[in-house]
Amino acid sequence: MRFLKLIISFLFVSLIISSCTFERGLILFNTEPINEQNYLHDQKVFREGTKVYYLFIAPKKMKNEFIRVQVFKMTDKAPWGGNEVVRTKDYRLMKDERYYHTNYFTFYEKGRYVMQVFSHEDFQHPLALNDFYIE
Repeated sequence: MRFLKLIISFLFVSLIISSCTFERGLILFNTEPINEQNYLHDQKVFREGTKVYYLFIAPKKMKNEFIRVQVFKMTDKAPWGGNEVVRTKDYRLMKDERYYHTNYFTFYEKGRYVMQVFSHEDFQHPLALNDFYIE
């Protein structure tokens, strides 16, 4: 419960500081499971084959109980503008998880990746997006 309060307060402060008109959430990455002690240590660079833990924080409480997490790789070889979708997964959020979602994945190919999170109500506008690198 304390972790949830911390996430909500962090979200509130970030929304006040940002001057964006379109509400976006946050995605934080780390090499360890994200908790109260390390959530501010966002990382962008990971080694091949290591776990990439992420924390998605919604811009506001989500009414829909499903989200879609999608990761694509920025590459010159892909036919659609340099983006190649490498992972898409839908998650069901429990009632106490309507403000956040955390999990991990592992990639074995070097490159620049972008992660985006969508509500099942709108697959055109991501709730949040962030990039990271695998070296």
